Amino acid sequence: TCRCSPDVVEFAQKHGFYDGEKADFSFSGVYDPVTFEGCRFCEARVWYVFREAADFDASKYLDYAKGYDTKNRMPLWVKPKAKLTRDDVMKLMGSHYEGSWFDPAVDVGAGPEHTPYRWNGLTWDFQNATYVNERPVGTQYTGWHFIGQVRGALPPPLQAVLWFGADDHSYSPKIPIHGGANGVHESYDDADCHSRSACRREAGLPGTVTDLSLDNAWWLNNMVADQVYTRYDRAAPVVLAKRADLEAELATMLNDADAAAAEAFAAGDREGCHDILTKHAIAAGQKATETWRALWAELLVTFIDGRITVRNDDDHICGCSKDTATFTDAWKTKVVADTGDKYLEPENAKGLAASAGGGRPKLSIRGVVA
Repeated sequence: TCRCSPDVVEFAQKHGFYDGEKADFSFSGVYDPVTFEGCRFCEARVWYVFREAADFDASKYLDYAKGYDTKNRMPLWVKPKAKLTRDDVMKLMGSHYEGSWFDPAVDVGAGPEHTPYRWNGLTWDFQNATYVNERPVGTQYTGWHFIGQVRGALPPPLQAVLWFGADDHSYSPKIPIHGGANGVHESYDDADCHSRSACRREAGLPGTVTDLSLDNAWWLNNMVADQVYTRYDRAAPVVLAKRADLEAELATMLNDADAAAAEAFAAGDREGCHDILTKHAIAAGQKATETWRALWAELLVTFIDGRITVRNDDDHICGCSKDTATFTDAWKTKVVADTGDKYLEPENAKGLAASAGGGRPKLSIRGVVA
């Protein structure tokens, strides 16, 4: 069932948006007509979620999602092929068209580490033609996101849980906040400012869009995600593993808070119940912020200068080893196809080196790093 204003058709007719019969009225067709970009940048995301979550004939609607056939509309909703868990929904909301026709991680624009992100906007022009970049479900431009969970069997203050995250859905932690909580950790607090910088400064909150703060969840999540964007193959698995560990800790904290708050509620201590839920929300935010601050530092150290730094106690200089990234043969093929012999080392390269009485290459000297 869809709800709408009773004069939704008459309003469109009055203002010249629609001149057909009421029985033929299409809300989206009148108020937001489907276009190529509407399909490609929006409907394609729905197509991918339907494809992953439901018994859905994705091939039938592929041209619609591409924006090539705007008449072949998809169903308004579909039935999942299995009950979706919270983790399932989180994964879908952070996805990037993996394994589909739209997958941006497999063409030359993805670079050697298969990033699904593009930095030149959704459209770009070349030789009098306009091209597009894909807009994946998990996009880097996200300001904040959430997944709502309703647990009807629990007391009212515990039933609704908002799994809230700042910045990119794909790589940010999501903290559980009960509907009965009355506050959050300062790193997540916005004081009803709706992200307006002047308001945040006046409220004494850490960080704005132009003022970096290591005590601001949005900034920390951005800093971690930004390490992933250009080091995708190496950094993404590290971040996702850390988030899984954090979510396990947050789940334990949530269970403990549920039990304590439910006990207080059952005893008639409503104030105590809300106090427990508020303290839990603050603790969850603090835990996520501290974890992501440490993760950012770890990523910065590990991938500084494009290398891979690994602790090595046997090394008496830096206590580490410095490895280089390894790229796929598919990427090497693209480089050679683009540059020819420009970077080719001659077969007799070692023989070309002049040796006066026996020398020692500087890179073989201990302490010299390439």
